[in-house]
Amino acid sequence: METCYDILGVAPDATPDEIRAAYRRLARQYHPDVNPDPDASERFIAIHQAYEVLIDPEARARYDLSLRHQAAGAGGQAAWAPGFTWRAQAPGSEAGRPGTIAALAIWGMMVLLMLVLSLLLRLVIGGRQR
Repeated sequence: METCYDILGVAPDATPDEIRAAYRRLARQYHPDVNPDPDASERFIAIHQAYEVLIDPEARARYDLSLRHQAAGAGGQAAWAPGFTWRAQAPGSEAGRPGTIAALAIWGMMVLLMLVLSLLLRLVIGGRQR
């Protein structure tokens, strides 16, 4: 199995400029509009996915970490599975952090509880004043 580095033909310590250059060269070579080979489209997708992973510093760090873990657990044979994609997120996005949905749900329940308590308190206080 190929790694993202293998797909783009760059070294693991490649600079962003080297990654961009390799991507542009390969994208021109394998773009389905230019290359009539039936496998060109699939190769182009793999090239684009590899580029997306390696050009984003955070995604690249996560990918490199996964390669190290795979290498340690697979007897040194790190691999990149076809169809594997890193989910890109906008900078500062909290949606992908573990526990975010649970924290938002708890916060929402707390707000709802405060509203119910304030309504009950108004009913109790309002009933005493009459």
